[in-house]
Amino acid sequence: MRIDAHVHIAVKEDENPMSRPENVIRSMDENGIDKIICFTFGTGLDGQKRLADMIAPYRDRMIPLAFVGPREKDAAEQLLYCLDELDFQGVKLHPYVSNFCVADINLLRPIFDILEERRSYAVIHCASEDFRSHPTMFERLGNSFPHVLIQMAHMGEVMSTKYAVDVAKRVPNVYLDTAICSYAAVNRALANCPDKVFMGCDYPFYKFEMEIQKQLLVAKDTGRNKEIENIMGGNFVKAFTIDENNNIRHNLYR
Repeated sequence: MRIDAHVHIAVKEDENPMSRPENVIRSMDENGIDKIICFTFGTGLDGQKRLADMIAPYRDRMIPLAFVGPREKDAAEQLLYCLDELDFQGVKLHPYVSNFCVADINLLRPIFDILEERRSYAVIHCASEDFRSHPTMFERLGNSFPHVLIQMAHMGEVMSTKYAVDVAKRVPNVYLDTAICSYAAVNRALANCPDKVFMGCDYPFYKFEMEIQKQLLVAKDTGRNKEIENIMGGNFVKAFTIDENNNIRHNLYR
């Protein structure tokens, strides 16, 4: 099964039309993508409701996460609504968009207490040289909430990939995704923690075929075809149980 773990869906008229659900599905079909982890471009409960409605016809292939801003007073209530009423499967957080720091455990606690209790899933943006989301901050977060599977999106992008890989090696519940990362970054992750990496393309900023080609080039040059196939889906299937309704539950500590 081929899974992309980092896809944005357009829920507003002024957002990229490539990311409208029907266009995402078309591109998935063209590139052999079976399922995606998806979320909106930004926070706001209205947007989350629109996402739920728009992907309803494709819910067997699209697994939604709630994009929540930790600084919003009702962040925990928004998350609970998305989990319980909209059947979302975790949370997407973006330190730059929502202006928070991954090291601020007290700010994140209301959200992560919910995720910890439910043994749920969080995808958190981590691009290079942003003081709010350096990969080393994920170590304390992961250790503070050991029953939340945390996906470090972009794994530090270019300049901080080494630190991201080191954290993923040390912390059992911290995983990485390959969205917008370099060929060299995928190579580093493959050499150090090949079972802790999910493929992601950050669609529509990058495209499925670009991400797949990057993975295949690494496989060609390293000869590690099985490990690359795992990055492109096998690792996610191993990390999560996916039921007949496309609900997911991670398999940490079982």
